[in-house]
Amino acid sequence: MSNSKIIKALSYLSITFAPLLVPLIIWILSQSASSVQYHARRAFFLHLWPVILTVGALIVIGVTGVTTNDVFSTSAVSLLLLGVIAVIDVVLYIYNLVYGIRVLFE
Repeated sequence: MSNSKIIKALSYLSITFAPLLVPLIIWILSQSASSVQYHARRAFFLHLWPVILTVGALIVIGVTGVTTNDVFSTSAVSLLLLGVIAVIDVVLYIYNLVYGIRVLFE
C-alpha cells in the first residue's frame, strides 16, 4: 500500500478527529495538480459543508426568533432545521468514512 493512498484516505477519515485541519494541511503541503491534492481539497469541502449548514441554520433560527417573537414558531423552525441538518451531517459523515475506506483499498 502506497503512502499516497494512505494520505488520500486520511483526508477523508480525518472527519473523526480533525475535520477541517488535516485536509487543509494535506492540500497545502501536497504537490500541485496531484491526486493527493485533489482528494484533500475534496475532503476539505466535504468537511466544510456541515459547518456552513449549521451556521446558516443558526442564523435563520436567530432571525426567526427576533422577528416573530413567537416561541412556538421559533421552536418549530429550530426543530425542523436542526433535524434536517443532523440528517445531512450524519450522511456526510458516513460518506466520508466510506469514501476514505474506498480510496484506501482501490
